[in-house]
Amino acid sequence: MEYLTSPEAVFNEDVVRHYQGFLDRRRQTRPLDEYRPIDKEEWLDFEQHFDQRKVELGGCARPYATSCQHEHACLRCPMININLRMLPRLDEIEVDLLARRARAEAEGWLGEIEGIDLTLTFLRQKRDQTRRLAKVAPIHLGMPGLPPPRAQT
Repeated sequence: MEYLTSPEAVFNEDVVRHYQGFLDRRRQTRPLDEYRPIDKEEWLDFEQHFDQRKVELGGCARPYATSCQHEHACLRCPMININLRMLPRLDEIEVDLLARRARAEAEGWLGEIEGIDLTLTFLRQKRDQTRRLAKVAPIHLGMPGLPPPRAQT
């Protein structure tokens, strides 16, 4: 897999190639005077978009040029992709949330209990989903080729 690098980030070449291909196809359907070459500032903005999607637990998959609608409550956000290496961190977060829930219960903080329960539900769903996806390993199909010629009889 090849990557495009800059001092700020590393990008999967495939993502950049697909984005540029999309722009090229879109430009073919529009009048030429509506488009101009991408300047350095616009490209840096595009790169920064991906930098800002890197979070502790993995990566945010929200669309380009959109802000976080969940106020960075990543465990509750459907757009977070949990990195498999962060599963132990989810376990740590769960232990902390359970301790916070016990304290909230002892203090009678019903609103806090409700919020923690919601976060625990999302955390467990994301952990289960990440474990499920980890079991689906890519299958190497090998290189296609022609079968050897059959002997003629």
